[in-house]
Amino acid sequence: MTIQNADAREIDQVLGRWVQARSGSPLLGRAAMAASRGEGQGHVCCALEADAGFAAGEIDAMRRHAWVGDGAVFKPYVLDAQANLYTWRNWRNESRLAELMRTRAAQCTLPLDAPTLAASVAELFAGSDAAATHWQRVAVAAAPGARVFVLAGGPGTGKTTTVLRMLLMLLRHAAACGLSAQPTIALAAPTGKAARRLGESIAEGRAALLEQLASESAFAPMLARLDGVPAQTLHRLLGFQPWSESFAFGADAPLPADIVVVDEASMIDLAMMRRLFEALRPESVLILLGDPAQLYAIEAGSVLGDMVASVSENALPKALAQRLSGIDDFAPTADTAPLAGQAITLTHTWRANAGLRDALAALRCGDLARLDGVLAGAESNDLVWQACDSASAVRERVHDWVEARADWFARLSQSDIAPADALRELRRVQILCALRAGAFGAGSVNDLVTRQIAARFGFNAGVDWHHGRVVIITRNDYARGLYNGDVGIALDGADGLRVWFEGADGAPRSFSPRALPAHETAWAITIHRSQGSEYDEVAVLLPPDAQHRILSRELVYTAVSRARNRAHLWATADALRAAVANPVKRRSGLREKLMASSPGR
Repeated sequence: MTIQNADAREIDQVLGRWVQARSGSPLLGRAAMAASRGEGQGHVCCALEADAGFAAGEIDAMRRHAWVGDGAVFKPYVLDAQANLYTWRNWRNESRLAELMRTRAAQCTLPLDAPTLAASVAELFAGSDAAATHWQRVAVAAAPGARVFVLAGGPGTGKTTTVLRMLLMLLRHAAACGLSAQPTIALAAPTGKAARRLGESIAEGRAALLEQLASESAFAPMLARLDGVPAQTLHRLLGFQPWSESFAFGADAPLPADIVVVDEASMIDLAMMRRLFEALRPESVLILLGDPAQLYAIEAGSVLGDMVASVSENALPKALAQRLSGIDDFAPTADTAPLAGQAITLTHTWRANAGLRDALAALRCGDLARLDGVLAGAESNDLVWQACDSASAVRERVHDWVEARADWFARLSQSDIAPADALRELRRVQILCALRAGAFGAGSVNDLVTRQIAARFGFNAGVDWHHGRVVIITRNDYARGLYNGDVGIALDGADGLRVWFEGADGAPRSFSPRALPAHETAWAITIHRSQGSEYDEVAVLLPPDAQHRILSRELVYTAVSRARNRAHLWATADALRAAVANPVKRRSGLREKLMASSPGR
């Protein structure tokens, strides 16, 4: 039997043929190809009936095959009761992660009485708008006693300022929470730039909170303990050893940190999240921050989304609701899912630019009526749509973009610009592309920008390196501390041309161009590479074909949410509508494994 599928990659078909030849089962060969194809699209499992067209009799026949099991013992494939086919690796990762999450969630206690909670929260939020900070205060009050906590929310909802107060709450009540007298804190994120942004946000929030707290507040001295806590990549936190492709910390060698905060958790895939949970000590606290509406990890899984979806939004178990009665009025709920009360979504947005804020809210829920308002030009200048349906239209958009920001490009081209100033400028403006290649891809846009600024500032567009060239790292280099997604700029100074990047401590550091790992010009980058970054202004370029497989609601939302002040959409109306109407749904059993009832708080 020929193993072939028009939508399958060559690697999927090769695997299907191999499984058929070794197992002697054409059915299993087809199923293996379907599972491999699904994993390539980020799915943890394949629904054989719904996704691959298998009949009930075929599924029953596969259950009896020696290579297929129910997960109790090792078999190459696992077929669950709902006819979802897993590889053993994905099944084990998902089952183990669900077990770790449920165990950690069940450890949650209520160590502080209602008056103590109310007084501490009032102190931390003194002078704040009670309605606007409602769910922030709930999260801070619910953190003591938790061993895992998910703080979700879109851009500008105050996740970092909330987690800062959560940390202060845990530090002040460490003994009651079962932590050491002087808890150690670790800050991490999936990428280097996301880690640096977390560290900066914590530092900025710390300075702002110090001004807000009363001088006699018991929390004020504790802010000093957050000074200088480094933020690092998740790989570095877990002690990744590239020479052996292994991790120093894990189930047999747990992390020494008492409190672990991980930002941009939507970017963490199933396997990495399992490693993180396995590396935690039973008594430590894990706080995950992220936005489930963003693009998921490139590898299999939608872990953050599954965790948030396993609980009715902001549902609180009866015991916790009663304990929080001194903070606000709560009606006890019936939600007894393991993560109830340990997963809070922040809903109030603090951004002043209403157009961008409202557009992001519409994108989160796929509000096409709101989108039509954008396309009709009825929105404010915070979000601007311009039709872009051809290569000539891309050239026109890029030309106008560069001309309108000539002063910005001129600053980056100044011969005496300081590295720190240049790196700071790179946070202001960015073109984001859905694609890497082709007329609508980042490569083509980079060529257009380079040629235009070369003509303006007098350098040879055909040379690889010139003063002011912006580059992005595309492969991790652990020895040099350069990571996929790091952005730098080439500056010609007293020591010749050097490429400058922000270091882990925020200070600029430079490298010879010859010493860099794989890299690309970065006037335009892909939307996927932009995750973990924010810019004052972005332009978002989508392919014009409304049927393009890359288009999704999460793609557009992620791109627009990179902008702090203004976003431009370069797309056809049909492609934009198709993207917003197409949410990504990854196959996974994690949500269901987490939804089973257990005693709530």
